[in-house]
Order: sequence, then structure tokens, then C-alpha cells
Amino acid sequence: MKLDAKDLKRLRWAIAFLVIMTLVGGVSVWTTLQLKGGAEKTHREAAAARKDIQTKLARARDEEQELRDKIVRFQALKDRGYIGPERRLDWVEAIARVKAARRISRLDFDFAPQRPVDASILPGGGTAGGFDIMASQMRLQIQVLHEGELLAFLSDLRNTVQALLQVRSCTIDRIAPSGTSRGNSAQLKAECVLEWITLKEGK
Repeated sequence: MKLDAKDLKRLRWAIAFLVIMTLVGGVSVWTTLQLKGGAEKTHREAAAARKDIQTKLARARDEEQELRDKIVRFQALKDRGYIGPERRLDWVEAIARVKAARRISRLDFDFAPQRPVDASILPGGGTAGGFDIMASQMRLQIQVLHEGELLAFLSDLRNTVQALLQVRSCTIDRIAPSGTSRGNSAQLKAECVLEWITLKEGK
């Protein structure tokens, strides 16, 4: 079938309409692709923002829990009397009570002046969270029946006094029997160095 000029003249509007519709369809497809790309980009950005918010929220919850834990530990230290000025008179009275309760026959001690803790006690220094960590060194001479009695004395003391008690050293020797020690049932003598640690608010 051959088309002449008259047929082409009659079909020109149909051809023009077909071209226009093809262009409109192409533009629509391009617009749809652009909108889809924009939507996907917006979705990715929203997902990233949501993930970032969730991460920050989880971090905030962790920090909140950590702060709560620190408050609990701080309150426990405060309740035990670790925070504030040292209470030497109370310490002396506590030593006397434990000595009497344990029936320790011989016990002598003396305290050195209070000082900031040194690196041998706390590596990194004696400052923590706005507090100065202080220590008072005590030299203890005690006579006991056996090692368990010494350990029990130190345990009772640690659980009684309002300070963190750290044993730096202890040397134990057997007491040589003599005629003058018949009334003394102690078999061992110990010399110990203790650190009485407290916290005071920094300047």
C-alpha cells in the first residue's frame, strides 16, 4: 500500500499527536524517575537521621545509667564516712572496741600526719572528681595467738571504721617464750603499716 501526498496530509495531525504523546510519555517517565530518585534519597537521609537519633538516645541512656551508678557509689562512700574530714578520735575508739572484743592482750599504734595519697597507693594521683584522696598512715604493733586472729582484727576494723583501710605491709614473728610472759597467751607479734584513706572536697 502506497501513501500519496493527500494521505500524508490527512495523517499529519495523527503523526503530530503521536509525536507529542511520545514526548509527553518520555517527560513523564523522566519525571517519575527523578521523583523516585528524590524519594529514595529522602528515605536514605531520613533513615540515617533516625539511626543517628537512636545512637544518640542509646548513648544518652548509657550516660544516664553511668551517672546513676556514680551517684549510688558516691552515696555509699558518703554513708560509710569515707567523704569528709578524717575522724581520728572515732578511729581510736573503734580500735579500742575491736581490741576489747577480740581480747587482744597487746596493741600499740601511732598515726602519721594526713597527706595526699602517693602513686604507690593510687597510680595517677590523689585527685578524683573534684575530691582530694587523702591518707593517714598508721604503724601497728600487735600480739596475737595466731594469724587468723590478726586477720579477724583487721577485718573487724575495716568493717567498723569510717575510712577505707588498706594494709600496706605486715611482718609476723613468733614470740620467744620467757618466764615473764606466762600470763600472755599470744604466740605471734606483728608489725603492720596501714593506710586510712578518706576523700575531702578539693579547693
